[in-house]
Amino acid sequence: LTLLQALQQGGGGLKALMRHAVAALLNASNPDVNYPYTTAQVISMFQAAFDSGSYEATKNRLEAANELGCPLN
Repeated sequence: LTLLQALQQGGGGLKALMRHAVAALLNASNPDVNYPYTTAQVISMFQAAFDSGSYEATKNRLEAANELGCPLN
């Protein structure tokens, strides 16, 4: 899937993880956003969750970070 296709997925599990991972990548890659993870960390977290088949904990961590707020308009 492309990043846009991942964002367009509805549902939980892997689909929810994909949405939050894409949002996390966008946040982490913007120098004006003080995001708690680097892009490399986001990719590593996603890959570990994907490989393990256990998505919820990583999805929750990324979701919490994504909801910290954004200074961009």
